[in-house]
Amino acid sequence: MIRTLLAVALLCAVAGPVTAQSSVTLYGVMDANVTYGNGSLSHARRVGSSGLSGSRLGFRGSEDLGGGLRAIFTLEHGLNTDTGTQGGTQFWNRQSYVGLSSDQWGTLVMGRADTPTFTVHLYNDAFGPQGVAAQHVLLSSIEFAQPANIRASNAISYLSPAFKGFGVHAMTTAGEGAPGGYSGARLSYAANGFGGDVAYARFDNDAIGDLKALTIGARYKFGNLTVYGLFDRADSGTSFDTRGEQVSASYLLDTTELRASIAQSKRTSNAGADAGTSRRYGLGAVHYLSKRTALYATVAHVANRNGSALALNGATTAPNRGSNGMDLGIRHLF
Repeated sequence: MIRTLLAVALLCAVAGPVTAQSSVTLYGVMDANVTYGNGSLSHARRVGSSGLSGSRLGFRGSEDLGGGLRAIFTLEHGLNTDTGTQGGTQFWNRQSYVGLSSDQWGTLVMGRADTPTFTVHLYNDAFGPQGVAAQHVLLSSIEFAQPANIRASNAISYLSPAFKGFGVHAMTTAGEGAPGGYSGARLSYAANGFGGDVAYARFDNDAIGDLKALTIGARYKFGNLTVYGLFDRADSGTSFDTRGEQVSASYLLDTTELRASIAQSKRTSNAGADAGTSRRYGLGAVHYLSKRTALYATVAHVANRNGSALALNGATTAPNRGSNGMDLGIRHLF
């Protein structure tokens, strides 16, 4: 008994400093909604997931290695709240990476991580990257058809420390596995309520054609009002090119955030012929019941012309006909 107590005491003495220098955090998002979409050919109603934020279960950890250097990791499992199923073919389908981080030298990670291109959309849209009015989801840019449009696997990613408001985010991927390689970089700036990002990337995909994408975003905060601008251009050598623009805004009124956006996407063939234009209008509100729980409502309308047939929330519509969509939901953070 005495030996056991001494062994436990010794383990506690050894483990104490290690525990103080490292940490692991469990976190997550549960988001469920009722969605509706209609078009000239069909409509759809369903209980869905991730209308405001992507539902997920995550782990992140950090260990102090001394000298300002830290070992870090992140593991995220995306899921569908409405069914309990996983949100992709792989279990850790969001981010899964490990690396080293330093306030002086920046952060270098390897694994699966958000691309610089997606990060521009993430920071510069009042609706974020989720839901019926999000620019990244609705504008039908052909970069969205690429497997690495949001997160890239087999990636090496570097994020520099901020220097006078400027930062660099660069990523490249190895060539093994399924198609969907990515190489790109983002230059960012943030100071005094203003933020801006520009990313240029190449998507390497033999299955549907390589793509070069330029994405630019900016935002400015005036008290409770924040305005955003987005521009993306994707050029393909084998199919068609796209160009999209969006202006959006959010306003915090006590515990309710009001959102609005106007966006347009235009596709052209390699020869320069118009292959369809879609204009989308979005309105939304997020009511914060607490720091963790929010109710949200979003409506959107798409007007199509020149042969475009974009429809919302699972509906279908004929070319040059419009479509409407709506999300009503609840999100909880833990």
